[in-house]
Amino acid sequence: MKFKKLHLTITLCLYAFVINAQDTVQYKLFYSENSSKVAIEVYFKSIEAKETVLMIPRSAPGTYELTDYSAFVGNVKAITNTNKTINGTLGMGSFFIFNSSESLQAVTYEVDIKKMEQELLGAYASSKLRNNYLGILGYSVFGFIEGLENKPIKLELQVPKHWPIFSTLQPSVNRKKGKATYEVANFSLLADAQYLLGNDVKVQQVNNAPIPFYIAAYSEAEINIEEIGRRGLLALNGLNNYFGFIPMPHYTICYEFIKPISNRHDYGFSMEHLNSMTASMPITKAIKTFDPKANIGSTIHHIGHSWLPLRSYGTGYKPFEWQTAPLIETIWLNEGFIWYISYYHVLNRKPILNFFKKILNSAPGYIKEKSLKDLSLLGSTQYSLDFRIGRNLFSRGALLAYELDEKIKKDTNNAKSFKDVIIGLMEWTKKHKRAFNYNEIESIISKSVGVDVSDVWKKWQKPLN
Repeated sequence: MKFKKLHLTITLCLYAFVINAQDTVQYKLFYSENSSKVAIEVYFKSIEAKETVLMIPRSAPGTYELTDYSAFVGNVKAITNTNKTINGTLGMGSFFIFNSSESLQAVTYEVDIKKMEQELLGAYASSKLRNNYLGILGYSVFGFIEGLENKPIKLELQVPKHWPIFSTLQPSVNRKKGKATYEVANFSLLADAQYLLGNDVKVQQVNNAPIPFYIAAYSEAEINIEEIGRRGLLALNGLNNYFGFIPMPHYTICYEFIKPISNRHDYGFSMEHLNSMTASMPITKAIKTFDPKANIGSTIHHIGHSWLPLRSYGTGYKPFEWQTAPLIETIWLNEGFIWYISYYHVLNRKPILNFFKKILNSAPGYIKEKSLKDLSLLGSTQYSLDFRIGRNLFSRGALLAYELDEKIKKDTNNAKSFKDVIIGLMEWTKKHKRAFNYNEIESIISKSVGVDVSDVWKKWQKPLN
């Protein structure tokens, strides 16, 4: 990707008035056909160079691991107020600094998508690039200027003029080609979104859904997008039937069915986002035909995260520390509570409890000897690295949820249930507008259902040994 100084100068002049008037951060993403990289330009109100830090995410909510996205960032430059270009320098972490006595008004850089996919073995963590397709996870390409992450953002995407553009920020079957703009409230929403670009992306709005509901898919094998939509709608309706409401204004399921680039790459995990989910699968898992017995558990689970923890969460999950993997004490709640709801209630698979118990019984000693909180702290960076950690976290959380459910139903003569626990957590978050602390959780649950659950709570906080 080649930047032309004339292009930058003209663009800076066009944006200068808007930025100064609105204090909005301007992002532009460029992709030219046959390139292996995307180019990013970030424009902002004048900042002294010595105070300008370009932060590159090293983690994202729900990943529970460190990912060095800065390894794929190059050609970092800044533009001064006098339109001089200076080079960025990688700092002692996932950030770039700029050595100049002048003030800056823009930062530009490139992200090598091909290299990213080759080196990141988890398909869920990487953006993808194919002929006629560019699939972008926001946090894998967008960085932010430190101190400006809560400013409003205007994003412009520029791709080959014949390429349709789709984003989970504003999903639509009527896709613009070549160029599209979006406005978001802050960097967190920009990074959380997905961007599916190119002629080989299929988009469908699912009929008869309770909210605007979309399927966006890229596949290197034959797929039946109507069947994907049917399964997705079953999942969404199942959650709606359980909770009695849907908190998302719209929702998108993003699918990739791709040829593995090596036998070391893993295509088994999906990822949740505020109003969407992504699933990167091998072509052997391509959905081609109607299947009344299709396993939709993973879809229910990931959509379910839009209730918890994406809209009610513990310390460390939000506000998110993008430059590291924050220590999160409540992964068992994030994952286990939604596992329990998805499989035990929505799918009505009561034997799932035996699966959870088996995982706990077969856990190695180093996992059994940890308390629930300590195991979650360990899982903050190693949830899937040693998936015994992840499995034990969601299993303990799910069994805690089950025992809470049983006690609440018994003590209220079935007037309340575990559903009211989730609703209570969400209402608490909406009221207080912050993450709940660990020592607040038991009290929030007890008050939300009118039952003293401290005995169940204390039991599950202890190590298994």
